[in-house]
Amino acid sequence: MSENYARSVLRVSVAQICQVLGWDAVQLSACDLLSDVLDRYIQQLARSCHRYAELYGRTDPVLSDIGQAFGLLGVSLSELEDYVNHLEPTGCPQSTHLFPVAKSSTLQFPSPREERREYIPDYLPPLVSLQEGRTAS
Repeated sequence: MSENYARSVLRVSVAQICQVLGWDAVQLSACDLLSDVLDRYIQQLARSCHRYAELYGRTDPVLSDIGQAFGLLGVSLSELEDYVNHLEPTGCPQSTHLFPVAKSSTLQFPSPREERREYIPDYLPPLVSLQEGRTAS
């Protein structure tokens, strides 16, 4: 389901790019093909960024990793900057939700109203304090 949502948002983005470039219409098959190409390109760019970050001993990529990944894919950063500066900004025609949707946690975190003894660390589950109360009575 999340892949279908991502695919539909990507299809809308590709249609917007085509409209900004001056196209009046695009066939559905061509839009799907361009969406697939953009999807693979973004995945390849993300993999390259991740590899450069790991190469330099980081867990999260930084801007220099993205620049090197663009260089690996043959994109000149100066040309990309010129393109972005001469492009008209367009907004998203529909509101997009946070993606992926956060799920409720089923872990047993202690509730704020529960009293803990001073010697019990906060990261332990509430079962410890419940078990102590049962053995004491």
